[in-house]
Amino acid sequence: MDSLLIQTPHAGSAYNDTDLYFVTGSSATVAELSLWATPNPDFAQQPTKPTEAFATPAGCDISVAATARAIATGSSHGTVSVYRIDTDSTQPLELSESITAHRYTNGELAVCTGIAVQPAPAMDIEIASCGEDGRVAFAPISRLAALQMYDVDSTVITGICWTTPQQIAVSTRTSQVKLVDRRSPGDIAAAFVKLADSVAFECVNVHPSQPHRIATGTDDGSVMIWDIRNPKEPQTEAFGVHSANVWSVQFHPGDCNKVVSCSDDATIAVTGWAGGSGEHSVHTLTNSLNVMSVNCFDICPFTKTSLLVAGSDSGSILLDSRRE
Repeated sequence: MDSLLIQTPHAGSAYNDTDLYFVTGSSATVAELSLWATPNPDFAQQPTKPTEAFATPAGCDISVAATARAIATGSSHGTVSVYRIDTDSTQPLELSESITAHRYTNGELAVCTGIAVQPAPAMDIEIASCGEDGRVAFAPISRLAALQMYDVDSTVITGICWTTPQQIAVSTRTSQVKLVDRRSPGDIAAAFVKLADSVAFECVNVHPSQPHRIATGTDDGSVMIWDIRNPKEPQTEAFGVHSANVWSVQFHPGDCNKVVSCSDDATIAVTGWAGGSGEHSVHTLTNSLNVMSVNCFDICPFTKTSLLVAGSDSGSILLDSRRE
């Protein structure tokens, strides 16, 4: 299991004990996009296994991002696709549009390594994707044919996120975080390099309310927190919380002084930190039945109970719910 995302509720919906949904993408023998249902932990009397509500063959084995009504996916074949989602329908996932977004200069297909949906209330929000071709693509979620491509790096871009409705951040294998302004995407707004250590950045995430704080995960198992208010001298803190590649990192939506990460070492780490102090605490989540890489996770921001859902190389879905 390579990607996982908890579905955003649509306007007018109300959560009850049966309507929490999440989407997974898999690169098994047949790549699938699957929709799962799990009871809302705020109402469930006891933990319950999620059930697969629907699955459809899809080349979405890399990443997913979502709005309330659509799922955007990226694939190892360089394709970006949009699926309509309707959990009340007999076919809740339906392919709307697909386009090849990432190619090398010689024309060969390049892996789409990340995808993100613009955090804006506009009717026609945009998708941003990145790839091993070092390029970033932008397209309206309702018109992928209007795709625009921009060269951002000469090496692999490993992750992407929107820091504001007009700016994205990307991570690279050459220890860089780059900012791109959507209004002038042909230019790099800022670039930050970690020169002290020769590490590759595998993922990037932005603080939900402080866009100057960015988290990256590295190939040596570290989680790094960046404060980029001073672009010329960004402040960084690095915490060695894993023993192998960090595949995904996310500020906890319920407590932004916590950063959650998952790793090739089969663990999920919750790192508590106090900005600038250098002090931190680490709580590690493991499962004796899973000894393979944890590749993806998401945290539900819509419930009082903290619900974390993760996926691993074993194909297992791992859930952790607890009252904060």
